[in-house]
Amino acid sequence: MAAIVAVVAVSGAVVWAVWRSPQRINLATFGAFAVAVIVPAGGLVVYLTRVRQAGDTGRGRPLDEVADSLAVMVTEQWTRAALERRLLQPEPIPVHWERSSRPLAGPVSAAVESRQFPPLPGLSPALRRQLRGGRLQDLHAVYGGLGSGRLVIIGEPGSGKTGAAVLLVLAALEHRQQVSLQDRQLVPVPVMFTLHGWDPSTQRVGDWLAARLQETYSLFAGKGGKAEAAELVKAGRVAAFLDGLDEIAEDLRPVALRALSQQAVVRVVVLARSFEMAVAARQGFLEGAAALELRTVDAAAAADYLTRVQLDPPPRGWTELTGRLRREPGSPIAKALSNPLTLTLVRDTYRSGDDIRELLDFCDAVGDVSGEDIQDQLLDRVLPAAYTPPPGEPPPRYGLDEARRTLGCIAARMGQEGTRDLPWWRLPAWASAAPRVIVTGAVFGVMFALGARNLVFGLVAGAVFACFYLTGDRGKPPARIAPLQRRHLLSRYALAVGLVYALTAGVVCAVFGHAIRLGAGQIVALATGVGIGAGLAGVLTAGLSRSAADDANPLTPRVSWRRDQGFGLAVGLLLGLGLSLGVGLGIGLAYAFGLGSTHTAGHVKGLVLVFVWLLVFGLVFGLLFPRTWTASLTFAQFAMRWHTPVRLLRFLDDARERDVLRTVGPIYQFRHARLQDRLAQQATPNELRRDVPIP
Repeated sequence: MAAIVAVVAVSGAVVWAVWRSPQRINLATFGAFAVAVIVPAGGLVVYLTRVRQAGDTGRGRPLDEVADSLAVMVTEQWTRAALERRLLQPEPIPVHWERSSRPLAGPVSAAVESRQFPPLPGLSPALRRQLRGGRLQDLHAVYGGLGSGRLVIIGEPGSGKTGAAVLLVLAALEHRQQVSLQDRQLVPVPVMFTLHGWDPSTQRVGDWLAARLQETYSLFAGKGGKAEAAELVKAGRVAAFLDGLDEIAEDLRPVALRALSQQAVVRVVVLARSFEMAVAARQGFLEGAAALELRTVDAAAAADYLTRVQLDPPPRGWTELTGRLRREPGSPIAKALSNPLTLTLVRDTYRSGDDIRELLDFCDAVGDVSGEDIQDQLLDRVLPAAYTPPPGEPPPRYGLDEARRTLGCIAARMGQEGTRDLPWWRLPAWASAAPRVIVTGAVFGVMFALGARNLVFGLVAGAVFACFYLTGDRGKPPARIAPLQRRHLLSRYALAVGLVYALTAGVVCAVFGHAIRLGAGQIVALATGVGIGAGLAGVLTAGLSRSAADDANPLTPRVSWRRDQGFGLAVGLLLGLGLSLGVGLGIGLAYAFGLGSTHTAGHVKGLVLVFVWLLVFGLVFGLLFPRTWTASLTFAQFAMRWHTPVRLLRFLDDARERDVLRTVGPIYQFRHARLQDRLAQQATPNELRRDVPIP
């Protein structure tokens, strides 16, 4: 109905303008043209509205198909993450678990005797004896056979909780793939999210899970995708692995556990540090859960692991290290190497040519050395090992000092935000928007000034345009292009976007025409033509963005950046072509109704320049697409304040290749949470004060 009113209003305004112009004699001809446009447009809008109302609950895809598509995306996502974390190769560290003796959950009987969830196809009900303890490989049988469907996995910092969860997710996905097609619908798709950003006091569990599905996986973009995500959660077709309970506000942790107890209709696995979970459980615990605790790695197993991942015969000092672990299982070095974090640090930061006796000498030199001191010593080796090339290799693109400064600043700001995730499209929130508005306004101001041949008008229009251009929610994930489909073009969303483009372009064209002193009739004709062309570009743009939701390939940060740039260029090209088509249509309307003149008709060169300007404007618009353009300007702001690389994304990707960072889909994370905390501690405090805005 709104679209019909808008079409009638615009057409009526044009009729009124022609009536007031000297060319009133052509009103009948234009009126016939307007009716010819309004009638089919109104009929199309009514038809599409009925179609939309008939199938607005989703896209019509079977829920089994949606779940299978989600499983493919999750498998690719966490397989890549497992490879980056080196959980698959070399052989995983032998971590064991046992039922926790801490007061974290209810009695075991509440977990094993519950009938809320039947065992997954191919698995037996979990028994009491299975909860006594086991290896990481045994977790899947407990997860899939537990009647309550609720697990709590705790451990000390660096004990490998997230790694254990990743391996459990992959085991659950493999099991789902192996069962028959008939039983597959009974096996939920495991999805893992961090709890950061969830306020359980204002958002229900199901709504939050559906929102995270839509935010993380492009499969669920749009209103139809939102409905599908909600239906998957409601039907129990996903299993929620929730990491980072200890990273949300302390007063919200028991609230979150109580909300999960009362509202969750899916299988739930909660990961947290031991102390934080114990404190939260005093005020609210996950009812029906089985609480499992990851054990420390004993000294003999640690020595065997370090022997397996080194050359044979081992490098200098390694025999002494492994021998000491076996002889002195209670020594500080043995206690420090009793968790996966420090074991992987030793494995990765001491290369074949390094003498690990340096670490042993550090332990012997410090009288009362603690496991945390040894961890800090190993963490301090991460950046030198990553940015010091082996003999014969070229130097790295970024020096050690630059890497330490940049990563320290980023780690400190992430700590201030209370997050472990680093999505590049949210970095502009760290810096003032004023410089970006000024630069963007200057670029568009030059474009408008060249078109209007009026510097003052161009700068004012550019400033206003930049303010609107850079406002709105920029926290959404990057866009990407996919083949257009009719159902995306003929949707209420696409028509609404097209209408906004048409009205905006028509108003801007009217102001622009007045600035260059066109006649009233010429302004109306050009505004009408440009509005039609811009509306067509808007519909195509909306179709591209909606089609992107069907791309089931998970993205890396670098690929998401490039696809967002490609999407912006496509939008700009469509806009430029649409505006050029609209100007041609407007000029045609002007002469069809006698609003032009022979003098203006002879300026073919001027028309060519107008078309070229519109195409260039469209390309500039695409290059200045909000996400990548705003992020690029933000990186320049960081470089001015922190002296970080201007091409920050390339630096982050280089750090990922050097195993300092890792990725979860398009999001960067530090390799270890302790590494992020250590680098944040070493950052320069004066540069990171919250009360000093970044220019």
